[in-house]
Amino acid sequence: MKNKLHSKIYLGAMVLIMAFIQFSCKTTYDLGVIKAKPMSDAKLYRNLIDSSLHYNTLFVKKFSANYTVDGVKKSFKGAIKIQKDSLIWISITAPVGGLEVARLMISQDSVKMIDRMKKKYFIDDYDFFRKKLNVDLNFKSLQAILTNSVFQATNGEKEKSFIRSFNGRIIDNMYVFTSEKSRKVDRKLRKDKLKRLSRFGYQRVDIDPSLMRITDVLVKDFVDLRDVSVKYRDFKMYEDRKFPQRLSFEVIDPKHLLSCSVKFNKIAFDDKLKFSFKISSKYERIYP
Repeated sequence: MKNKLHSKIYLGAMVLIMAFIQFSCKTTYDLGVIKAKPMSDAKLYRNLIDSSLHYNTLFVKKFSANYTVDGVKKSFKGAIKIQKDSLIWISITAPVGGLEVARLMISQDSVKMIDRMKKKYFIDDYDFFRKKLNVDLNFKSLQAILTNSVFQATNGEKEKSFIRSFNGRIIDNMYVFTSEKSRKVDRKLRKDKLKRLSRFGYQRVDIDPSLMRITDVLVKDFVDLRDVSVKYRDFKMYEDRKFPQRLSFEVIDPKHLLSCSVKFNKIAFDDKLKFSFKISSKYERIYP
């Protein structure tokens, strides 16, 4: 009888230990484990902002990326530093050997890049992203994409407050914000009235009710017939903040297909960072 009791205690202890190990080793959070419940747009937006990433600096010490443009695939590694609302610094290294091949410094009004391999550099404005990536970006939207934060794609229109520009609803157990005229857009799409869509912008933001974090963003540009999608997956706790390990985006238009997937590793917040960006006098300036 005593041996049976000891055996039950031993088995119970083992079950508790194994459960603790499984919980402790859990690296990512599952999406969709909590059912979305109706709430006002103002409360949904407030909850989203409250649970979003709060930081002064962000340091992605290591990332790896796969990049495809019109069927041509490339891979690279690197690091990212962000001083909130001020600077984005990106170092790109070769996939093998760790040699830096390029460095970018992005501010509120300029994009600068050093090409180590060709010993050249350029200084441009945000038209660079339209010319090279065929996508409209500014500092605010780029920072938001990199930090899993909400942003507005205004499509040239005067930006209004988020609550005035978007409507909240529940779709497939996800909280979803859609741009205010999205129902008109949907009706015209169903009736194939594409020519009447040029004055509309369309944006959809999906929010997981379990984490109250953005998982998907879709932007449609009906002037240039361009779709831009951003996806966040594999959320993990870094220090005391939830952040996705994987970011992917895709740009599709009638002429091009661009996609990029990024895996983040070794992330730190609020460290004191240096944003070194020294251009050698031997480098040639180019005008992209």
